[in-house]
Amino acid sequence: MHARLLVPALAIALLACTTRPSAAAPPAAAGSQHCPEVEMFAPGVISDADWQWRISFTPNRLRAYWSTSKGWWPGTRERAVIMSAYRLPRDHWSQPVVASFSGLHADMDPFVSPDGRTLYFSSMRPLDGVERGDMDLWMVRRTARGWGDPVHLGREVNVEGQDELYPSIDRHGNLYFARVDAPVPLGDVDIWRSERRADGSFAPPTRLGAGVNTPERWEYNPEISPDGRTLLFARLDRRDDGLPDLGHGWGDLYVSRLGRTGFAPAANLGPCINSAADEYHPTMLWERNELYFVRDAGTPGDFYRTRLRLPR
Repeated sequence: MHARLLVPALAIALLACTTRPSAAAPPAAAGSQHCPEVEMFAPGVISDADWQWRISFTPNRLRAYWSTSKGWWPGTRERAVIMSAYRLPRDHWSQPVVASFSGLHADMDPFVSPDGRTLYFSSMRPLDGVERGDMDLWMVRRTARGWGDPVHLGREVNVEGQDELYPSIDRHGNLYFARVDAPVPLGDVDIWRSERRADGSFAPPTRLGAGVNTPERWEYNPEISPDGRTLLFARLDRRDDGLPDLGHGWGDLYVSRLGRTGFAPAANLGPCINSAADEYHPTMLWERNELYFVRDAGTPGDFYRTRLRLPR
């Protein structure tokens, strides 16, 4: 999607950064005997005064990658940068640095593959020397000297003039992502899946079924479990369409489990996690039952984390 076509309402929805209330309290039940604590992650180091977007960890959980921007990225499309930091003793983190493959273009949504060998991300970087106004999916492979050069995922996955966002990969190599459909600004935002072929390429993607995607609301930010059977994502329930608000606030986090006929109807993660604020960009450390996500209560969104036990 080209920047000149981007209107605030759609820009908000792309990454679940809606027009926000002036203030929003955390879930009333959070921290009670019924809800695990929800705490800001790495305040002042990773969660700082800038906007934070999607965090991902290497398999050993010792290094984190996330994107950040000075301004509200969906509305401005200014340069966003992928950052990195490594874990220090006592759950402290090093000072962030710009990832070796980022820093010149708008780069978002980093996702480290389950084997740690590939990092996927979305970017507005030029393709074949041509400047772009929409986000495409890219990947970068780890080499003996660090990350290599970014590689475009190709036209089987990326559609000209539309945004592809928030890639997520299971251990079989299957790709999940969100796509913003034309026409702008009335296009839907849905979650798609592309199977990994035997030669390593991606097959043409298919839109996930009614258990996940709805025609009236926007679904985005997919986070797939390593076995490909559990899907976390964000859904925007509040639209000016006369429909009731099915969530707890603005964007909420949902979960769906894969069955014989596809993903089952998604369930809201509930008031222990979803508040009157905007929750989006889920990242799950499945082996630790830890959920990381962004909460935006009217100021630049920060990372939060909590305990969450899900099937995997």
